[in-house]
Amino acid sequence: MTEGDPSVPHPPYGAPPGVAPRRPQRWLWISLTAVLLVLALCTGSAVVIKSLLDEMNRASAAELDEKYNPIRQEEIEALLDAHGKALKGKDLKGFLAPFDPADKGLVAQQTRLFRNLVKVPFAEERFERVTQGEFRRVGEKVTQEITVSFVHRFEKFDLTPVEELYRWTVVRPAKGVPVKVVKAGGLPVDRTRKRDQTTYFPAPWDKWSALHVERTPHTVILVDGPLKREAQRYAPVAERAAAADLSAWRSSGVSGRIPQGFVLSLVKGKKELGSLYRVTHGSPEESGVTIPIPPAGWMDTQGDGDGPDVGGSRVVIDVSDRYFFDSGTELRSVIFRHEFAHALVFNLTQQDPKAVLDDHLELWVVEGFAEWMGFRREPWIRSDRTAQGRQILRSVDYDLPMPTNYTWDMRGRSSYHYWLAHSAIGYIAERYGQRKAFEFVAGHYRGGSVHTLTKEVLGVSYPTFCQQWARYVVGKVR
Repeated sequence: MTEGDPSVPHPPYGAPPGVAPRRPQRWLWISLTAVLLVLALCTGSAVVIKSLLDEMNRASAAELDEKYNPIRQEEIEALLDAHGKALKGKDLKGFLAPFDPADKGLVAQQTRLFRNLVKVPFAEERFERVTQGEFRRVGEKVTQEITVSFVHRFEKFDLTPVEELYRWTVVRPAKGVPVKVVKAGGLPVDRTRKRDQTTYFPAPWDKWSALHVERTPHTVILVDGPLKREAQRYAPVAERAAAADLSAWRSSGVSGRIPQGFVLSLVKGKKELGSLYRVTHGSPEESGVTIPIPPAGWMDTQGDGDGPDVGGSRVVIDVSDRYFFDSGTELRSVIFRHEFAHALVFNLTQQDPKAVLDDHLELWVVEGFAEWMGFRREPWIRSDRTAQGRQILRSVDYDLPMPTNYTWDMRGRSSYHYWLAHSAIGYIAERYGQRKAFEFVAGHYRGGSVHTLTKEVLGVSYPTFCQQWARYVVGKVR
């Protein structure tokens, strides 16, 4: 049989295995406790080590900060923010808080600045950090120069916020002690340069001990306190001139954002004329000047990027100038309309706001337009400069090239060149229409060359335009 014979008995089963002796539970608890203790010790050590490492890292970072960045950017920004809020709140004590109280001259300077600034009708005003220079260390004392931007805007008169740059010297007396400003002023100026420099400092609120502000609907007039009567006397003249220029621009139909009014300062004397917003070498020859102001942040971008190249303009007029202010009321109006015309179109600039100083704008366009607007866009032949211009033109046998930027200031020819420039814009208006004159000027401020614009706006080449203009002028004055 395959399965075996059932008659054969099965072998007996073996005895079951014996039961192993049980270990006491006490040993188990001891083992578990030991394991947990080891784990706790390891975890605790890790926490302690991490804490020690964190503390060492913090100490190392603090040492590095103290070594390489002892006056932190955040501290300066907080200081400037509080400084600006104090100005807005007309809080003299808060405004003076950053300055060394032991320096009585500095405190007096900043007190005077505060009292002037609170008189000015700003729509915006704040202080911002621009740069921090290299620091100097003597023991724990650290000194650093800070470039500070005073960002401000006149409502409807500035198209964007503009800036005036200050240079502050700050000192941290010891580690952990707040910084104090020990010196404040404008940016350093290279006095060895022979050319005039537009610095945007000092502004009227920096320069004068007691600022007076006179307002009209389209002007803000900032003068030294002693010139209060002159400001009140000429405010109506300035207002009429501003309204006339703005109306002329609007009626031209030329597109572009323009200011709705003008910021103006009146001074007495060429020295004063040359020391607002700029540094001049020698006595200025002009009777008034209009200075384009860059928008806030321009120092960082240098004009690159989006946005306008000019945020606003500042006009300065010498009311002691005999030519304009001792020759009847009409010439007084002329200089205001002339300078406001500059301010009007500077806002169209699509190049460096200092371009007019760097010969990127043709002076015959710049000054010709201002003269044309100054004389109410009436025929240029009626200009009071015509008698002298006719004499000079005869003396050169009617040789009439268009004046260039390089010949503009030729001795004895400045007024003559203004007259020729006036005649050139007048010629465009007379032959092609006033709208074309506005288009031509606006195009030049927007970066177009006169060679391009005579073709695009007038339909002739620039040499042909100059020849036609010369024949036109000679025909008028012979």
